[in-house]
Amino acid sequence: MSNRESPQENGESMNRETEIEGSGNVNGLKGRTKRIILGHVWNYLFLFSCVIAAIVDPLFFYVPVINDSKRCLLLDKKLWIAVFVFRVVTDVIYLVHVALRSWMDFKICVKPRSNICCSNTNVCASVRRCFSFLIDVFVVLPVPQVVFPFIFKEMRSTRPSEIIKSLNALVLFQYVPRIRQIYLSWKNLPRNAGKLDGWIKALFNFFLFILASHVIGAFWYFFSIQRETACWHLVCGNLSACGNSFSCANTNSSVNYAFLDDRCPINTPNTTKYNFGIFLEALQSGIVQSSNLPQKFFYCFWWGLRNLSSFGQGLQTSNYLWESCFSIFISILGLLLFLYFLENLKTYIKLATTSSDKNRKTSKEEHKNGRGKREEKKGKGKIIWKARKLLLRFKPGLCRKKEKSSQSKGTSDGDKKLPSSSAT
Repeated sequence: MSNRESPQENGESMNRETEIEGSGNVNGLKGRTKRIILGHVWNYLFLFSCVIAAIVDPLFFYVPVINDSKRCLLLDKKLWIAVFVFRVVTDVIYLVHVALRSWMDFKICVKPRSNICCSNTNVCASVRRCFSFLIDVFVVLPVPQVVFPFIFKEMRSTRPSEIIKSLNALVLFQYVPRIRQIYLSWKNLPRNAGKLDGWIKALFNFFLFILASHVIGAFWYFFSIQRETACWHLVCGNLSACGNSFSCANTNSSVNYAFLDDRCPINTPNTTKYNFGIFLEALQSGIVQSSNLPQKFFYCFWWGLRNLSSFGQGLQTSNYLWESCFSIFISILGLLLFLYFLENLKTYIKLATTSSDKNRKTSKEEHKNGRGKREEKKGKGKIIWKARKLLLRFKPGLCRKKEKSSQSKGTSDGDKKLPSSSAT
């Protein structure tokens, strides 16, 4: 009995093991799908935070405001606090993303069978990861929160300062990797073949153009204030009538800055005294004296959009070096965005034509197959029709032959019966 029952017990144990393994595989698949879904959700959240950070960062340039009556510089504290908080939140999300990605790379390297990071054949990949990690660290640094107070301090001083240009370049250099991160995050999202992917690319191109207009408008506003304060610095460097600071909080009421209107003319510009160049429009419009953020934002955004779409053709620059560089940057950026749009449009048209050619070929093949079937059916119908016609043509003759044969049979039978009747 024991020997007979052992195979059954072994079979039951094997079934239990297979059931346990199957349940383990199902649970593993469920856990894997949950992780994939969470990864996609996190990627979308991270992309959204990068977009918000790219939109919020240029708002730092709208913080300084000029008091035209006192000829001093003040800061919009409400805007500074709001932008500061948004920047901190996006930096925290970015820091979490960098930590998660570093942990995943380390987890892959720790596996004994994976030589992805540690093999000599993938040195370039590891160097690329290290370079990307350094860029991420540079992006997450609080550069605007630290640099802008120094810039505002130098702008409010009565002495000319050359460090402002370096600080402006540092802010710009940190902003470029953020745009790169938006592109990489958008590229790593799951793709849907077809029209949806084309629409997403079109929206991304449109977003780049709008973002570039926003950034250029913010720089134009900030550089306009810097040009006016630079004129103040130039005048006060040659005169002793100025105070120690152009800050509205520290302005000495006994100092009369009315002479700045004559030395730095805005309403009636005089290029021989001081040429504001492309920044004269911002100073004459009064947006640099306004604390209304929507008013400043949309006016500067329109200026950036107008000049970016026209490749900076309407810009009348002065002989100031950095102003010329800024105008050249606008022209080159507009041209690059236009070329990028044309390249994507070319690829989209190419994909559309290839898909239409495939559809045309498949429709032709289907038409040929259907035509062959129809011709085959038509040929069979013709054969049946001809056969019926032949039958109808030869049917009377066949009927006569049958009647004659039946009559001949009847007469022969009658002849055979007659002798027997006579004999009787």
